[in-house]
Amino acid sequence: MQTNTIIKIGVIPAAGSGKRLGYLSNLLPKTLFPIYDRPILHHVINLMESLGIEDIYIIVNIHGDKIKEYVKSIKRDLHARIHFIEQKVLNGTANAIMLVKKYTKDQPFLAMLGDECILNDSLEDFVKLFLNKGAIASEVIVEEDDIEIIKQTCCANIADDNRIVEIIEKPKSPENNLRGCGIYLFRPEIFDFIEETKVNPERNEKDITTAIDNVARVGKAYGYFLKGLTININNADELLKASNLVKKYNKAFDSNNNKDFR
Repeated sequence: MQTNTIIKIGVIPAAGSGKRLGYLSNLLPKTLFPIYDRPILHHVINLMESLGIEDIYIIVNIHGDKIKEYVKSIKRDLHARIHFIEQKVLNGTANAIMLVKKYTKDQPFLAMLGDECILNDSLEDFVKLFLNKGAIASEVIVEEDDIEIIKQTCCANIADDNRIVEIIEKPKSPENNLRGCGIYLFRPEIFDFIEETKVNPERNEKDITTAIDNVARVGKAYGYFLKGLTININNADELLKASNLVKKYNKAFDSNNNKDFR
């Protein structure tokens, strides 16, 4: 049962093409690739609904019409209201999140990347940490065994009180095995930090990790260690792994068995 009564807005950046997933990316956006019994996006929406999110803003671009069609087809089964915003220029996740500024109405909000698969009973403790610490930004953190995945995502340095000391996007030489996941909680102040974040010259975009690192510099960013599993899906192997884990998780849930598959 969800007990969150404050975070009511969710944001799903889903504008990317997913070219690393091969030929099917010519037909489908990555967020509609299936994980076991439903697309990645459907899982993300369901997780947001489980937290009490009432309004979800999906950021679209490539194959945006297909995302809209799919959401329309499942509308009857959804509890949250779904809204779409077009990111006309693919200039980074931070800029995608900026697009919801006028819709958040100065409220805190949850953001989850549209290619994030998470296996977890609840993120309510994540919400509690964010609220109790008075954070401007919080991000889900996991211990990652594969150094190459950290190089493709980000690496975090976390203090004993869960404060993020530093977080680096796509580090060439990661200092530890703590990976930030694409699951965030933000207060409206994050928009000021995004505006001040410099464009990455290599990718010509603003990444949300650098914006969070800027928040960390003023002591207002916190990491939450996930009690579960998460996979950022960037290739076919990760998609297959996620599908197998969700299948295993669902069977364990149905039989009331232990769900820890680490």
